[in-house]
Amino acid sequence: MKYFLSIVLLACALSAIAQNKEFKISGSVHTDGDKLPLESATVYLERIKDSSLVSYTISDKDGKFTLEDKTSDESLKLYISYVGYKTYSQTVKIDKEEIIVEPIDLLVDDNALDEVLIKSRAPITIKTDTLEFNVKSFKTKKDANVEDLLKQLPGVEVDDAGKITVNGKDVNKVLVNGKPFFGDDPTITTRNLTKELIEKVQITDTKTKAEAFTGEKGDNENKTINLTIKEENNKGVFGRVAAGAGTDDRYEFAGMLNVFDNDQRISVLAGGNNTNSTGFSFGEIQKMFGGGNYSRFSRGGGGNDSFSIGGRSFGGGQGITTSKNVGANYADKIGKKVEVSADYFYSGSNSDNTSSSQRENILPDSRFFSDSNTNTYNESDNHSANLEFEIEVDSTLRIDIEPSFRKSMSKNTYFPNGYIF
Repeated sequence: MKYFLSIVLLACALSAIAQNKEFKISGSVHTDGDKLPLESATVYLERIKDSSLVSYTISDKDGKFTLEDKTSDESLKLYISYVGYKTYSQTVKIDKEEIIVEPIDLLVDDNALDEVLIKSRAPITIKTDTLEFNVKSFKTKKDANVEDLLKQLPGVEVDDAGKITVNGKDVNKVLVNGKPFFGDDPTITTRNLTKELIEKVQITDTKTKAEAFTGEKGDNENKTINLTIKEENNKGVFGRVAAGAGTDDRYEFAGMLNVFDNDQRISVLAGGNNTNSTGFSFGEIQKMFGGGNYSRFSRGGGGNDSFSIGGRSFGGGQGITTSKNVGANYADKIGKKVEVSADYFYSGSNSDNTSSSQRENILPDSRFFSDSNTNTYNESDNHSANLEFEIEVDSTLRIDIEPSFRKSMSKNTYFPNGYIF
């Protein structure tokens, strides 16, 4: 009986593997009537039962396309979309490895001319210099955040530290509804915003403020991601909080609260511990409040990490370090021509370290012993504030005002005590 059951299970496993078959679908797309090839039409395949994306591509200059992947489905739904034309669809039976579909002619969408807003369900769309992903087309876990979503997008990679690359090029700016969010820090933005808030993910070449204002081309070696929030979710409160406690009166806590109200954004964070931890990751603090033009990181013994960013110091010292930090970020639009943003950050730490040593020195004709006890106390406080006004006088003139403030204080005390006998 056991022998028979093993054979059945093995047969089922082999059958499941065999059903996951490779396929290659080729074809071409043209305009109806004059039969002109359509370049950069979005071509994609969806599963019939749940509409999940299987594969996608873009037609070339001759209107040709090829889709290659694996599936266990007997049939898939083929869609072709292009701005200004009606979306085409057909069911393709996956009954052989290479499938060639008949040339497809797209009909002009006459209703598109009368629409104020055109909504598309295509998973990916190319608009001039912008690559746009439709969030609904990408399946993730129920409670996924934006970082989980980005990992599902073709060509997008996110490492463990939260660094994002698109087709091998670094993402150096992350926007929310076209505006910076916590100094464009990917980890703060992508790990705190949930996928359910986002409608579209747009990827473009990074532009400076001057380039964006004048309409010049940006830096094609660096990318900017813009997260478009659903209109119904553009107002809300979200955040995160964590806390812990242990023996010897050890504790750690960190929290962040964000409030969205269309153009107005308020974010507050706070943290503290006596476990030799910064409370936030190095990458988060470095980018959270804009700074990070220069930084220094060092690792000490016993897990005593320390780093400085733009003159601010975090951690440091030996023994048990107690640290605390508080910050706030505010952004708003005043009228139609003035945008304001401001942030304040405070960090402080202190450490108290007592050490004791005993040493024996052996010489040819004598020996001596030495005992020493030392106590070291380190304390630091850092304040940082930034303010930015953007005033658009007219279409040819914009004024940027960016004052900033930094203050750092530190105190180191050393108490030696020892004797020789």
